[in-house]
Amino acid sequence: MTVGLQLPSLRRPPLAAGGFVATRWASGEDKARMGDAILAFVARGMPRSGWTRPLYNRLSQMFGFIAHHDIHGFWQVHFASTAGRIAFLEQIARYPCWGQPTAVWSDVEREIRARIVESGLIAAYRAQERQETARAEREQLAHLLAKYGGPPHGELPSVAIPAQHVSQLALL
Repeated sequence: MTVGLQLPSLRRPPLAAGGFVATRWASGEDKARMGDAILAFVARGMPRSGWTRPLYNRLSQMFGFIAHHDIHGFWQVHFASTAGRIAFLEQIARYPCWGQPTAVWSDVEREIRARIVESGLIAAYRAQERQETARAEREQLAHLLAKYGGPPHGELPSVAIPAQHVSQLALL
């Protein structure tokens, strides 16, 4: 499992209940409290220990997300890897926040989206993903060099391409 990035400033200032319209099922205070919980979860790096049923229930109904069968499936798709976290944040950043705030949580979605976009968090996760990829590739290279031996005198190894694949490469 990858480690999430922490960004405490994402939580400041706390969401104000007066900035949200009540729905039939949730007050402005309820919306602010859950919006703060979502921002806190993202600000702490989306840790497994912070993934709760109330967060799952709310997020599976926001930003166009779906339930992914259950709380564990949602976690696996969106938070178990850096690539999943990037896709999660990008979906929030792209979401148009449909609907009237008297019926849905579009006002909370707009505020969360704005904070995530302004924070630069997506770019930071992309940089982390590049570092993870480079580290994994170096580990793989070290493993292969240990297994097959390195090139003599620091030369780059030559790569032989089987004849059957040469014609396919020419098509590209």
